[in-house]
Amino acid sequence: MEAPTTIPPRKASHPADGLLAALLVAGVGISALVLFIGLVLVAVTGQTGYHEDITPALILARQGTVAFPTTFGGVWQGVITLKPFAVIELGALLLVATPVFRVAASVVLFFLEKDAIYTIVTLAVLALLLISLFWLR
Repeated sequence: MEAPTTIPPRKASHPADGLLAALLVAGVGISALVLFIGLVLVAVTGQTGYHEDITPALILARQGTVAFPTTFGGVWQGVITLKPFAVIELGALLLVATPVFRVAASVVLFFLEKDAIYTIVTLAVLALLLISLFWLR
C-alpha cells in the first residue's frame, strides 16, 4: 500500500489581497447600484434627461438625436440634476474606474513592500491605462 500523499500547506496570502478584492467588489457593486438607479429613473420618467423621450425608435433603430455629456463635469452636472442618462454614464464610468483604482492600489502596496520590479511594472500598466483613458481620444 502506498503512503498517502500530503498536500503542501498553502502559502499565506497577504493581508492586502483581501483589501484589493474588496476594492474590486465594492467598485462593481457601487457601479451596478448607480446603473440601476439610472435605469429606474429612465423607467419612471420615460425621459433621457436630455430633451428626448424614450421611444422604441430611439432604442431599436437609433433614430433621434440625444446629446450626452462628454466630459466628467458634464456627467456630474447631469447627475446633480438627476438626468437619467447622466446617472447611467456615471455608473459606467465607475465600472471603468474600478480596475484602474485596483492597479493604483497595487502600486502603493508593492512600493510599501519594497518590491521594486513589481512597482515599476505596475506603474507602467497604470500609466498605459491613464494615457488610454485621458489622452487617446
